[in-house]
Amino acid sequence: MEENGNGNEIKTEVKTESAAQRRAKRAKKKKIIWFAVLICFTAFLVYYFIPKKKKAVELPPITVQKETAKNQIQISGYIEAAREQKFQSPGEGIVEKVNVKEGDTVKEGQLLFALDTAYQEVQLAKHEFSMEKEKINGASYALRLMEKEKALFEKQLKDRSVYAKFDGVVAALNLDKGQYAKAQDNFGILIDRSYFKATVEVSESDAFRLAVGKKVLLNFSAVPGVSVEGEVTAYPSIARLNAQRGNTVLDVKIVVKNPPEGILPGYSFSGTIIAGEDEEILIAEQSAVRYEEGKPFVDKINENGKTESVQVEISPYTRGFIKFLSGVKEGDSLVNHGSTGIKDFDW
Repeated sequence: MEENGNGNEIKTEVKTESAAQRRAKRAKKKKIIWFAVLICFTAFLVYYFIPKKKKAVELPPITVQKETAKNQIQISGYIEAAREQKFQSPGEGIVEKVNVKEGDTVKEGQLLFALDTAYQEVQLAKHEFSMEKEKINGASYALRLMEKEKALFEKQLKDRSVYAKFDGVVAALNLDKGQYAKAQDNFGILIDRSYFKATVEVSESDAFRLAVGKKVLLNFSAVPGVSVEGEVTAYPSIARLNAQRGNTVLDVKIVVKNPPEGILPGYSFSGTIIAGEDEEILIAEQSAVRYEEGKPFVDKINENGKTESVQVEISPYTRGFIKFLSGVKEGDSLVNHGSTGIKDFDW
């Protein structure tokens, strides 16, 4: 190695080249590290955020079952008397007569009670006296007017008495002779027990099964073990929304003729409208059905374990179950599609 400027230059050049190599190695190493970090981060995103295919769970098969469907409509409500008449005071005054007591059976037109009529009798007598004086003058327009006024006084006199508007039973009475009454005061009630009536709500989905004359069976919690028979008498041609329950209903009127003595107006009941004959039907869980282009299918499992796709006709039954109209028979084993095959019905 020469000790001149050329040797120093050669030594300096070697050191400079070695430093560049080290910088290049460090840069390459950083790139490798960042690349590895990027791969790990990508793998993390893929694992946690891309949906993973769930492992298929084999559900137990579903068996088609036969059931007797009761063609009935469930109802509930409160029974009412055919007619009611309140023991309402026709005016103000002293009660002069009370001709009935609680529990009495009365006839239409029978006097129930009456207020004192002394004032009205005096007014009528004065008017009749005035008419007699007017008659001395002979027939006149004033006399004809007084005759009309007399009819009004007689009506006011009669209106101080209360009569039964129909044959019935005094269901409640709190009135005594000598009691002071004010106009429109209520002292009791007269009911017509010749028949009882009720208005019940029927869902719009059961409307097609309604008909006037359908038999009704009622059970009263106040009289256990007693089943009372009635019938449907009317229902409207327009439905209404039950705001409390959020469903559409029809108000159906029913009547119970010759109700048992133990049944009283106001009693609550539950019961059924017998809409038709009982029916043998085939049912299964709703998850046995799958849909292709909107049409229902089931997959029958044969004896050898193979499945056969069959198109079926169905209709809603109870929640979670469907009724088969065609395509299957009792005892058929069907593939359970779980929630993937279910098409919700509008219950």
